Amino acid sequence: MEVTPSKIRGILIDLDGTFVDHIQTITRCFQYACRELGFQEPTAEKVKRSIGGSMPVTIQKFLPPEQVEAGKEIWRRRFEEIHLQGVIVLHGADELLDHCNSSGIKAAIFTNKTGRHSRAIIENEGYTERFEFVLGAEDTPYRKPQPEYSAAAIEKIGIPGEQLAMVGDSPFDIEAARAGGMAAICVTTGSHNREELLNAGADKVFDSLAEVSHWLAFGN
Repeated sequence: MEVTPSKIRGILIDLDGTFVDHIQTITRCFQYACRELGFQEPTAEKVKRSIGGSMPVTIQKFLPPEQVEAGKEIWRRRFEEIHLQGVIVLHGADELLDHCNSSGIKAAIFTNKTGRHSRAIIENEGYTERFEFVLGAEDTPYRKPQPEYSAAAIEKIGIPGEQLAMVGDSPFDIEAARAGGMAAICVTTGSHNREELLNAGADKVFDSLAEVSHWLAFGN
């Protein structure tokens, strides 16, 4: 679809790989779960390439079916202990939010990480007041890219889908955008490269949130 920055009145921003780099902590949790159950630990690169669809989806790639439920419980227990560690706010995040504030664009977090943990991370990094809301897994019965989840985010931000952009780093974000009639804007700071994101149907692909901010401000 043809995307014009001037039409965008709101953005829904993915968290992991888009707004923050949390991969080291997430990787440690998957490795811990596999190790505790006696299975080979996934490499950091394998974890990075696998995330995006939420932990219950990702862990199935590392454990046999009969061990997945046990693995999820171990992962959750470990993540509860260390989820505020190793968070890196990605380049351009402040610039993007500054532009949104000055231009009247609403911004919210829309993620497959649990809402409770996502809000804790956003608060810990000092960004709570800069977002309309943080919507995550377990806040609704749905996850990206289910259409119902996109609909919930659109209803919450109060702007029609055609006037919104989904900013993310994976095909799950692109599908979520399509499900809600939103523009699909991607960054290469997470799990997929430019070619993969374009092939998955991204409308625009940038190398950082700073470039997203520049595009919103100047259209190039």
